[in-house]
Amino acid sequence: MGLGALTKDEEEESEQEENAMVRIQSKQSLAASFAAVILLLLSSMPLECKTKEPTRTITVPEWTSMRIRLDTTLTSKYSRIGDPLTATVVDRGPYQGARVYGRVSSIEQSGRIKGRTSMVLRFTRLRMPDGRQARINAEIVRLYHAPSGESVDVEGAIESGGRGKKSAEHTAIGAGAGALFGAIFGGGKGAGIGPIIGGAGGLGTTAFRGRQDVTLERGLEMLIRVTRPR
Repeated sequence: MGLGALTKDEEEESEQEENAMVRIQSKQSLAASFAAVILLLLSSMPLECKTKEPTRTITVPEWTSMRIRLDTTLTSKYSRIGDPLTATVVDRGPYQGARVYGRVSSIEQSGRIKGRTSMVLRFTRLRMPDGRQARINAEIVRLYHAPSGESVDVEGAIESGGRGKKSAEHTAIGAGAGALFGAIFGGGKGAGIGPIIGGAGGLGTTAFRGRQDVTLERGLEMLIRVTRPR
């Protein structure tokens, strides 16, 4: 037997070593494949799932007032109950720059002859610039420089502006014409009842102007106050 030939025992030992290496390589390959699958799953997960942290909460004391600026345009004509809205706190203080979230709570249209349209907004959540949040129950106390003359009543509802000077002129003209009509056709008693008839006529003329609308443009500022839920 030559010097380069292996004995039977040496061949078996070599074969066992080769088989052991194959098994090790197989295990390493399986482990690498498993790791690749895990990495693939992690990379496909949404970012918020991988970095999600518990939401930090704060408490806004009752009767806290904030001046806010609307980020949303709202109108009684096109908005609907439940529509969401957002605003930004603009006054200096601990909540400056916070976002306030709410919704349209109710809309009541005015009648054809009298009454005003009203809209109620409720604010339910505040989010600070650093991510902290608070559940609130806030209502509007005041509007600043509402272009259409809207105002806030004692219940926190926004009311449309009055029917204006022209309405008063129509009513006055109607009343004056009625007085003249009554004086001509009814003497003294007719002059007394004429303004009533004429006033009704004036109101009837005003009715053609249609219902009043509440319009809150984006950028309008208002004062809200945190209260207890009713």
